[in-house]
Amino acid sequence: MFKSPRAAAVGRFVGSALLFCVLGVALLIDLSVGTLEHQGTGIVLFVSTAVAGAGAFPAVGIKLPPAPLAWAACGVAVVSLACSAGLGVMARGGTNLDDASDAYTLFEPAALMVLLHVTARRGSPAGTAVALPLLMTALILRPLVVEVDESSSILALILTLLAGGALASGLTSRLVAVSRRQREAQIRLEQRLGFARDLHDFVAHHISGIVVQAQGARAVAAKRPQAVGDALELIETTGAEALTAMRKMVGALRDDTLPHAQAPGTGAVRALVAECRLPGATVVFTETGPADSLPANAAHLVERVVMEALTNVRKHARDCTDAQVHLDVSRRRVTARITDDGTHVPSDGSGYGLRGLREVTDAAGGTLTAGPGPGPGPETGWHVELDLPLPLRQVS
Repeated sequence: MFKSPRAAAVGRFVGSALLFCVLGVALLIDLSVGTLEHQGTGIVLFVSTAVAGAGAFPAVGIKLPPAPLAWAACGVAVVSLACSAGLGVMARGGTNLDDASDAYTLFEPAALMVLLHVTARRGSPAGTAVALPLLMTALILRPLVVEVDESSSILALILTLLAGGALASGLTSRLVAVSRRQREAQIRLEQRLGFARDLHDFVAHHISGIVVQAQGARAVAAKRPQAVGDALELIETTGAEALTAMRKMVGALRDDTLPHAQAPGTGAVRALVAECRLPGATVVFTETGPADSLPANAAHLVERVVMEALTNVRKHARDCTDAQVHLDVSRRRVTARITDDGTHVPSDGSGYGLRGLREVTDAAGGTLTAGPGPGPGPETGWHVELDLPLPLRQVS
């Protein structure tokens, strides 16, 4: 599950507050021990500390854009390296520096580590690739500029470990954020595909019925004017159903929910077949097995396949006189067969109905086949068969 915006905001606030506290404590310690007041190095340390603070505090307190953040970190690292070089020159030029602590503050490495973490987490790719090596070098090099001995080497090793932890935590947070965005994009894509399939299955079914009924009304208008009224009434009813289905889809898209809740059993399939109107043809529905115990997700997929098959019969089957819808439900499987005796007009293969349903069926662990009937010649009609295991496979 993804964090809510409020929880994410609280987490960012707590993290920023902790970093501010760390930086504030480090700065107070430096001021209390008088590191910045050293006679020889105070000015250089003051400059490097001020620049590090100027880069770290805004990075924590203000969500800077990725590019300015990364390049500002580069600038801070360059200033720190320049100050290290200056301290090294001073140490070799006779300035009184007893050990590495005279060339170092507690605040500056803390600020550089914070900047390292934030840049690794949120910086732009190009700027981050430049800033991270510079920040790591600035952190590790400072203890070694005065003298390379046991104590300075240990201090450099400790800083290396701490800097590695800051870098790892920043990169991990960055990868987690990228993974979350990719997952959210994938979920949105899957939702759009699902809505597109539902839009095709439910709305196109009604629209194709309106077209066929309008064609039939025009054909009989001259010979049987009294039949036009009944045809127009049926067109009106089908149009209202299409409008209702469209409103459900729009509501689902606005509310980011499923288009409709499904109840278990095959009641929706029975109602679909009972309301189906095929000019000149009868539609017969039969079922065997415990159909009322069919799980809701399986019943929904069966309904969509039956709807698509009947829509194709209405659109493509010429001279159809009989269509059969048969469901066979068992404890482990459900099979739906939709057949007709019409002559099917070859399609151009541009339809999305059965193609999308086949993708959904495959994901659920079942099979969906469609093709001419087993007999010779075009009069054998068209057969669509759905075979699903129970329970359906869950797609993550």
